Amino acid sequence: MVKIRVTHFSNGSPVTATSVDIIRHGSGFLDVGGVFRGEYTNRDGEVLYSKLDLPAKGKVMIDGHEVYDGELRSNMSFKVN
Repeated sequence: MVKIRVTHFSNGSPVTATSVDIIRHGSGFLDVGGVFRGEYTNRDGEVLYSKLDLPAKGKVMIDGHEVYDGELRSNMSFKVN
C-alpha cells in the first residue's frame, strides 16, 4: 500500500482533485510492472493505492509530470507549484 500526499509548494496547503499516477517498474521476467492511474487527491491532498505491494520501484506522476523515480514507500509527500 502506498499513500501519496500532495501539497502546494508556496503555502503547504493540500492540493485537491489532482491526478496522481504510479508507473511501477517490473523486477524480472515474470514481474512486468504495471500502471496505477486514474486516482485523484481528496480534500486532504492524499491518494491511496491499496493494491500496490511493497517493496517496489517506480515513477510518480502528478498531473502528467514526473516528480519522482525510485523506491516507492508506504507514505510519500510531494510539493508542487
